Amino acid sequence: MTAATVSQDGPFTLVDLKNGTLVDMRVELSIYRQRLTLFNMNRQRKQLAIYVGRICGLDFTAARYACGEDFEQITEAKVLVLESVLNRTFANMMLSLNKPQFPVYVCGSLAQAKACLQENHPREEQ
Repeated sequence: MTAATVSQDGPFTLVDLKNGTLVDMRVELSIYRQRLTLFNMNRQRKQLAIYVGRICGLDFTAARYACGEDFEQITEAKVLVLESVLNRTFANMMLSLNKPQFPVYVCGSLAQAKACLQENHPREEQ
């Protein structure tokens, strides 16, 4: 099984990370290629991306890349779904260090992530 699978769910682009994945540059580049392919296939606006899955770690270089120019070109906003309060706190600290070029939210569930994006980035097709 691949470390990450990208799919479209209505207005949302879902990135499903296999539990226990170490997100390094190899994984991040795979996610980018999959998201770019989906973006080009759908000829849509920038993506409202939701990342789900329990990763075991995040490489700092990969984290910087995920917040940079390549992803900015296809991302309107992104939500990290993290069930643990400790992980949400850590994610917010990492986001303040990496300074993403697009809005990134941290939520505790997929339902909260969808609601957050619908509220902050409404789309006509919803």
